[in-house]
Amino acid sequence: MTLLEEELARILRPLVAQARAVAGALVFTPPREAPVVVRAAGRRLPARLDGWLQASVRTPVGRLGLARATPPGWTRGRAVVLKTPLVASGRRVGALLLLGPALTRGTLTPDVSRALGEALDRVWRLHRRALRMSALDELTRLLVVTHSLDDVFRAFAEGAAKLVAFDSIAVSLLDAERDEFEIIDVVARSVPLRVPRDDRMALAGTLFADLVARGTPLRVDDVRDERVPGVSRRVFAERGYRAVTLVPLLSAGGVFGAVTLTSARVGAFDAEDVEIVGELARPLASAIELRRLLTEGHRRRDELAALYATSQLITARLDVESVLDRISRSVSDLIGSSGCGIGLLDPAGTHIAHVAAHGAGSEAWRTLSVPVGEGIMGRAAQSGTTLRVDDVRTDPHSARRDVDEREGIRSMLCVPLKVAGGVIGVISAFATRPGAFTTHHQRVLEAFGEQAGIAIHNARLFEESVRRARETRALLEAGRAVTASLDVDRTIRVILEEARGVLGVDSCGLATLDPLTDELVTVASLDLPQAMVKDIRIKVGEGIGGRAVRERRPVQSRDLYTDPRVRYPQLPRAHGLRSMLVAPLLVGDRAIGAISAFRRDVHEFSASEAELLLALADQAAIALEHARLYAALEGMVAERTRELDAQKRFVEVVLETLPLGVFVLGAELHVVRTNREGARVLGCDPGTRTSFAALFAPDTAGTVEGFVRAAFETRQGGALETEVTLGGETKVLRLTSAPVESAEASATHAVVLVEDVTLAKRLERQMLLTERLTTAGRLAAGVAHELNNPLATIAGCAESLRGRLTERGLAQTAELTDFQHYLELVEEEAFRCKEITGTLLQFVRDPGSRRVPTDLNALVLKTLELLSHQSRFAEGRFATELDPAPPFLAVNEGQIRQVFIALASNALEAMEGRGRLTVRSRVHRGEVEVEFEDEGPGVPDEILSRIFDPFFTTKPPGQGTGLGLAIAQGIVTDHGGRIEVTSRPGKGSLFRMVLPA
Repeated sequence: MTLLEEELARILRPLVAQARAVAGALVFTPPREAPVVVRAAGRRLPARLDGWLQASVRTPVGRLGLARATPPGWTRGRAVVLKTPLVASGRRVGALLLLGPALTRGTLTPDVSRALGEALDRVWRLHRRALRMSALDELTRLLVVTHSLDDVFRAFAEGAAKLVAFDSIAVSLLDAERDEFEIIDVVARSVPLRVPRDDRMALAGTLFADLVARGTPLRVDDVRDERVPGVSRRVFAERGYRAVTLVPLLSAGGVFGAVTLTSARVGAFDAEDVEIVGELARPLASAIELRRLLTEGHRRRDELAALYATSQLITARLDVESVLDRISRSVSDLIGSSGCGIGLLDPAGTHIAHVAAHGAGSEAWRTLSVPVGEGIMGRAAQSGTTLRVDDVRTDPHSARRDVDEREGIRSMLCVPLKVAGGVIGVISAFATRPGAFTTHHQRVLEAFGEQAGIAIHNARLFEESVRRARETRALLEAGRAVTASLDVDRTIRVILEEARGVLGVDSCGLATLDPLTDELVTVASLDLPQAMVKDIRIKVGEGIGGRAVRERRPVQSRDLYTDPRVRYPQLPRAHGLRSMLVAPLLVGDRAIGAISAFRRDVHEFSASEAELLLALADQAAIALEHARLYAALEGMVAERTRELDAQKRFVEVVLETLPLGVFVLGAELHVVRTNREGARVLGCDPGTRTSFAALFAPDTAGTVEGFVRAAFETRQGGALETEVTLGGETKVLRLTSAPVESAEASATHAVVLVEDVTLAKRLERQMLLTERLTTAGRLAAGVAHELNNPLATIAGCAESLRGRLTERGLAQTAELTDFQHYLELVEEEAFRCKEITGTLLQFVRDPGSRRVPTDLNALVLKTLELLSHQSRFAEGRFATELDPAPPFLAVNEGQIRQVFIALASNALEAMEGRGRLTVRSRVHRGEVEVEFEDEGPGVPDEILSRIFDPFFTTKPPGQGTGLGLAIAQGIVTDHGGRIEVTSRPGKGSLFRMVLPA
């Protein structure tokens, strides 16, 4: 129950009681409002009776009337109904109805109709005054307790609705700068809301323009009146309104707004309504003005704070991203925009793209990019002047209406960012309501933009210096990796890591050029698995990498998903890589590979990024070239090492197999190294490190030491021959010294060659003896040849004399009986002498090299016959055990005879010409054996292995050369045979010649 209904019920209850009625009803009809009905009764009425009372009291009545009736729910028989109209100031304002069993006309006094009507009218007026005061109190309270104009608008609308009947109410503010007014709040009651919040309208041709001109309230009973301005008449008619009341909002400067009430009924408002709204409009105007002043104060405070923050940014060394974020946030605080975007020109100066955004709800606005000269942003960048658009929906230059609609953008303020007179970008503030920005906002944002441009420029310079430092550090690290390690895989990975860090990319990879297939082969990647890396091969000229290698310059792809040049499109999609930059690896003019950088977003790589990647590519190329050169050098070193090892082994083999002793001596004359022959010659340990002179007997050590020391001191080589006794054996050694040349002042090492020339000396003596024997042999051969002629004459004469004796029978005479025998003896001995000289000639004659089938038994017999004639073997005895049918062997008869003579002579000389020499021949296991067995003292075991050595002899000096057995061994070996020796000390020796049959 409202306050008015409570007051009417309070008046009705005593009337019902005073008239002794069962129940009563009172209806009051306020001006231009619905009737108000109240009931009163002594007890609770039935619902049907209560409903009947409400309906009956609403029925119009002209004067006091009395009637009997049986109302619904009445249980006391017929009732009396007393009803009278209520009048105030000559106007019917309501009616009174009493219901009871015994009511009469005298129940009510005659003036009750007027007196009660006037009382109700006073109550109504008091009620209206209370409502007005309540609304004014609420508005006044809100001026103190709230900063929200929406709360004030809501309280004003609710208070007005209690006092004035209307269909809609709007509070509008004047924008004198644009000759527009802005509807900042609209509250509808009975008609659906048709006017959007924060609408704007032009001032010209409206009732609002008349209100501003007059400065007093304006009431229109019918907007269809021709006197109503055309714009307002059309707008209100389109919305179905007929009556309008405009009450001005006043400040010291005049009209700054209006409260507009509309109704669909003609003449819906009167002077009292205008008065009530005017009274409520005064605190509303104060609240709006106060809020405007507060907002202006806050705005100026925020402007100063934002300008101060921007000035701080100018001097602070912050990164560009932080600076852009601070600036974009400051704009909203500065001019109260819904959001802000900062667009910067790309390096080419052809597009302006958002790099920071605040208050935007869609990704499209945050990543917006437009060509310079297109759209509001593009035109501001091109012209270098501020552009303010009150409604982008009506602006023909808006380039991306889809983005505007998605963000709900209605108005924009675009201020160019300038540094040193050049445009570097645009600050774009936007609002979701039309005409949100004023000239003041423009001036403030322009001032802010000047400082913001400097701040961005300084941040860019700082970031550029940081980037340069980072690039320098990355190149330094890459160069350090190239020079610090020969591990090419580790070096390449360091370069890839540095490239990823300094370029801010998501991944990097490196490929090398296969010279055999002319293909790029991926060898390293920071993300791709190794199994996949080795399968990626790209021909030169194909794909992004192949083009970079062919053109010897960096090549990029802004979007790998749509680039038809991509060779393996599935790879970037599988790993989320979107853009790519490739730089060739160059060594001189030759490309050896490529390095690639990847990002996960669509990105246009700058020239500085390409230049940096190219610098890192040079480092990678150097690393690969170093690795190649190192591998080649390593191969060369390995090959040279192998050669040196082979040479070393060759030298070692040569040194070890040299028939010369080699000693390397240090400066202290100690042995550093010796070969096997040197150890053998001097009879020392091959690993000895003793003094070289200590290896000799004391009687020769001083001479040897002086000889070697002279080589170190004079730095000249020398030679020394000395006779030494080593191991009980006398040897003749030839020492040859040679200092090792070096750049130092004195020699540090010397090489001494030790040659055992004992055999050479013996050979020299033997050669002299041989020469004499050769001369003697030649003389003997000449003598034998010369003797053959007289021997032949003697033999012939003896034969002739013997023939004459026989022919003449003189042989039978007594005087010549022995003469026959003597002639035969002379002839026989002459022939024997001739045979001896022939054998001697045959022995000394060169046997040649011809080999013919030969009877070895015959050679044995001839040998023994020749030896038997020598006087030194006269006491010797010869025995033969020859095979009766030996095979003929293809041999050199003279050489084999020389072997037999050497073996038989040695055997006879061992027996001193007095023992028995047994010669045997036989065929055994496919070989022919000829044995010479003597009864001499035998060969001692310690020299048995040396008897075939050249010049080795046990005979006294001058009695043997030591060559007989050596030559015999050589002849038999040349015939594919061998000589075997079996000796028993004290019992004799057996020499066996074996030849293949």
